[in-house]
Amino acid sequence: MHDSTRGWSEQQWEDYFARQDESFFMALRSRTSREQPTNEGHPSPESAGTIDDLVAAASADTLLEEEDALIRELYAGLGQMPAWRAVVEFCDSTMEFVAPICEDVIGSPLESVARILCRECFLVTDYVLAGHELGYDEGTLCGNIALCLRARRSLDRCIQCFDRFGPEHRAACLRLRLRGKIAGVFLDRRIADLRARVWWR
Repeated sequence: MHDSTRGWSEQQWEDYFARQDESFFMALRSRTSREQPTNEGHPSPESAGTIDDLVAAASADTLLEEEDALIRELYAGLGQMPAWRAVVEFCDSTMEFVAPICEDVIGSPLESVARILCRECFLVTDYVLAGHELGYDEGTLCGNIALCLRARRSLDRCIQCFDRFGPEHRAACLRLRLRGKIAGVFLDRRIADLRARVWWR
């Protein structure tokens, strides 16, 4: 694939991703896990049918023992990536916020908001991970950037969700919005850094 995508632009990669179904990202996830050696996990919207399932899956141990060595090799130093640490901290805090209220919002207009928040929170880290695995060479770097841009859009959707919660959650949502804004700054810096490596255009 790397030879056939050599020199692709960010838009070409985005068009490619847009043509794929969820199996593309599931294939990437098959060799990774939300349970990284240095970070906690997040729920998969594909495998969860309710908010309770999404939240419960966040702490599930899904890393197979035989994959541990490969994961550690692939993601050596991932915990040193400032953008990764920032989005993981944001998503962990977001899931801690959603967990206690998930039963209360079932059947209310906030149920769909909470589901969107869980899904987009999952995708923020998923896209950053997928981009990191995709790579940094001429055949993949712009794809990495396109996935980081997708992570940025999912992060923005998470931040927008906090505006929908009532006054009883105002303080918590303000703190999470701030964490989200900080994560966005780090993601923007990562995108700028990756773009600076694109020497062929």
